[in-house]
Amino acid sequence: MGTAASSLVAGLVAVAATSATATTAHADDCTGKGPNGKFALCFDPGSHVSVTAGSDGFGGGIAYRHTVHFETEPDLTWRMEHVALDGVHAPNSEEFDALLYRGRYTRHARDGHIVIPLGVPKKVFLPFDVGGLVEAGALRVRDDVPARLRIVKIGGLLDFARSHNFSRRLAFGPVARWDVDISTKPWDLGKNIVAPFSEGMANLHYETNNGRTVADLRLEAGMAWHSDSGWEPTAEAEATLERIVLAINDRPISLVLGARYESETEEAIARVGARIVLFDHRDPRVQRLD
Repeated sequence: MGTAASSLVAGLVAVAATSATATTAHADDCTGKGPNGKFALCFDPGSHVSVTAGSDGFGGGIAYRHTVHFETEPDLTWRMEHVALDGVHAPNSEEFDALLYRGRYTRHARDGHIVIPLGVPKKVFLPFDVGGLVEAGALRVRDDVPARLRIVKIGGLLDFARSHNFSRRLAFGPVARWDVDISTKPWDLGKNIVAPFSEGMANLHYETNNGRTVADLRLEAGMAWHSDSGWEPTAEAEATLERIVLAINDRPISLVLGARYESETEEAIARVGARIVLFDHRDPRVQRLD
């Protein structure tokens, strides 16, 4: 019995040592060391207060994301992403883009199931996560066309990437929106554009494990009803690539490349710029800095 007990204790010590070594190695991958102390090598690209400067103008915004856990269901999480007060203003003009709020919420279960509470509750296994998208108060002002106010946009998402974190997304779903054109000279409400879940969206998102490179591609297409002309086909596409190239006091500065196209205005815009993070949420894998 003494030999068995000794073997058990030795085994537990070995497991604990291996776990501690793996944790330390994992943290070391995200923490650099120099003559003046430690510095961050991993970043959370979805939680920050930032300013931007680029070919399309100057702006900034607030982004925050977090995961909601449940004590009664440890295998279930909700990933919550929020963007607020985001915008950019073109210099030497009245053109600008502004967003009051955008949220994306994704439900992830380890075994991928939902419970249908009708009659005898049934567990249905799914090859995707489910979620939703909400956007409110998006305003786009251009010099030569009426301003476009997006009152609300909502969508249901099926995420086939089934990632346990924010780094991967391959989502599809129907989209509903309500836009209103606003004349600025003089200010007056113009036509309404309504898509009652008659548009679809595809979204591909990828982040490296250290958060230093982020790529995103969004496609939307379908039919929308215009109050002055009836039903018309619509299409939008937007792609962005962001890469952290420098960090000052562990505050990242990134290069941002982007392109956007809209079928309604036949507007295709490419942009290049820099994002400077003023405040951010430190990646939990980074050890406490000196």
